[in-house]
Amino acid sequence: MTFRVEPLDDQDLAAFDSGTVELDDWLRLHARTATGQGTRTYVLVDDDDLVVGYFAIAPHLLGRDDAPSRLARGAPEQIPAILLAKLALDSSLQGQGLGAELLIAALEVVVTAARSAGGRVVLVDAIDDVARTFYEHHDLELLPGKTHRLIMKLSTAARAMGVRWP
Repeated sequence: MTFRVEPLDDQDLAAFDSGTVELDDWLRLHARTATGQGTRTYVLVDDDDLVVGYFAIAPHLLGRDDAPSRLARGAPEQIPAILLAKLALDSSLQGQGLGAELLIAALEVVVTAARSAGGRVVLVDAIDDVARTFYEHHDLELLPGKTHRLIMKLSTAARAMGVRWP
């Protein structure tokens, strides 16, 4: 089976079930309206056009005082960032490595957006400890003093994908 990532449009979202009610409800009830508020949602669709995953991104600012010291040095008061606000995979596909592929797809979109609009880091708010462990396994780091907010330099993400970073 093959999958493709596409912007959220008029896809049927009713059957999507990640096993986390908060993520499922956000996709069905809020994702489309969030677009008008600056968030962009992308869906992972299978060969049958079923939505089997999604992620949402939004521009963000990270306060210099909240950044790791190596990033804070010489940085402006507000560090431009892109927030990976949501990421979920249908429970029927979990445990098969597709979560990592969805994260890579999300980072590719983030890097592409940041190359045009600017940005220094990607931030992630992990919904729970399992999600935090998933992101840490994929080289995101916890922000100092936070339990579920993680960070990765965009240059690191770009380099991992073999993309030239400005």
